[in-house]
Amino acid sequence: MKALIVDDEKMIRIGIQKVIRWEEIGIEQVFTAASGKEAYEIVEEEKPEIMVTDINMAEMSGLDLIELVKSIVPEMRIIVLTGYDRFEYARQCLRLSVQEFLLKPIDEEVLTQTLKKQVQYLEELKEAEGETNVSRARAAAKQYELEKKLSDYLHGKITGQEIFTEEFYREYPYDSGQSMQAVIIRPPQFVHHLQEEEEYISQSIRNICIGFIDAQGKGITLADHDGRTVILYFVQNGAPEALKDIKKLTEILKDEYNVTLKAVMGSVVNGFRNITVSYNDACLLLEKNKNDFHEIVQNRNLQRRDKLFKEVFSEMKAAMCANVGNADCVMKIYERFKQALESYSVPGEDVSMCCYELASSVYFVYLSDSKSSADDRLPSFMKILMNAGREEACEMTEIFLQNLLQGDEEKEAHQVVTKAKRYIKEHLAEETSVSSLASALYLTPNYFSRLFKRVTGEGCNEYIVQERIEKAKLLLKTTNLRTNRIAAMIGYRDTNYFSLAFKKKTGMSPTKFREQYR
Repeated sequence: MKALIVDDEKMIRIGIQKVIRWEEIGIEQVFTAASGKEAYEIVEEEKPEIMVTDINMAEMSGLDLIELVKSIVPEMRIIVLTGYDRFEYARQCLRLSVQEFLLKPIDEEVLTQTLKKQVQYLEELKEAEGETNVSRARAAAKQYELEKKLSDYLHGKITGQEIFTEEFYREYPYDSGQSMQAVIIRPPQFVHHLQEEEEYISQSIRNICIGFIDAQGKGITLADHDGRTVILYFVQNGAPEALKDIKKLTEILKDEYNVTLKAVMGSVVNGFRNITVSYNDACLLLEKNKNDFHEIVQNRNLQRRDKLFKEVFSEMKAAMCANVGNADCVMKIYERFKQALESYSVPGEDVSMCCYELASSVYFVYLSDSKSSADDRLPSFMKILMNAGREEACEMTEIFLQNLLQGDEEKEAHQVVTKAKRYIKEHLAEETSVSSLASALYLTPNYFSRLFKRVTGEGCNEYIVQERIEKAKLLLKTTNLRTNRIAAMIGYRDTNYFSLAFKKKTGMSPTKFREQYR
């Protein structure tokens, strides 16, 4: 461990260096600097873990120095020494997350104990990080083993008797009789993309599926032997619930990567042993419908259900128009309309059209009844719906009706995005996803994804990747940390995937990038 003493008074600087028994408290190297500029150069070169600094110095104050070195070694422990008992100094030290604020003259024992405390903290932190990395590595290895076994089973490489043993169900907490269905996510058909870029996008899509399905205990995501993403979806409340989640997932993927995917859903089966039946059904459907333009393909006759929904929808529209003067009544009918969308599993592409038809009909009656002049709210609403997903279309329609009949209650979209960016920055080392962000902000994933892209012009996952790459660039330039350690620090459990993401964003590998600054 290394320490740096910064003080423009030579006697104090040398005195601290000589009087403390550094090796006994766990510090092997001690550097000294007579100015902030000299200290900054030492920090750049040596990366000490602990710095003891004065505040009042020529050229650069200790507070300015702290702010600079924190950008190089964010986890550095800072002990401030000063001969001035000023509240403003203490306040600024708190703002800069300084660990200790000591007044001169310093007692040798007090300083020794303070340094020992910081050394102990760093050692415990290092030990905890090591344990966390081991746990993550074990969990990742366990997940990889599960995905490989299931993929091999789908392709007949191993039998159900070999894989689905008592030990399997002890190792993985799944119900052997779980109802499930296989869903194949066919990757986009690239024409001009390099193989490396295709691999990056496919892996990114798979990671979003893991965040949306696996993280919520709704199923298992894996890659089959053809490189396609396969979701083994756990059916809890019947196929409509599965269809709803797969629609949400395809909308998020489309929003994030501007690519059209095809999700092919196999039949519902009971138990892991029968999942090959569902997977083979999905493979046959995919082959049969490979040129079909629908984004979601399933083996079901929907004609009668669609006819029933149209009848219910017409009745609801007429009732809303007949009660335009009663806002509460209109909104209650609208709630029933949203329930009908779920009950009849109306496809996402039809939801926006229904929402627009409802809103425009109510708006027309409202203008007729109030003898008001038309404004630009309906054209603006239509523009929003043109790019809206299922949940956002419903939420925007509800806001439109409330504003029309009850007054303006628009949400502050920029505030939501600002909170999201702050959350991303504070949780960069975690496996942050659109789903976890939306949950933290109490929004649906689809609505949040659309909102973020509308405000910022880029997908939320792309923004997370960009923030991680920027942090990685800083760490590569200013530290000697290994690539796998940097990957873990910015939320990548797979070092190879991190290298792919880094190269896609910068045009070079992490190693090549670091060599530029050496």
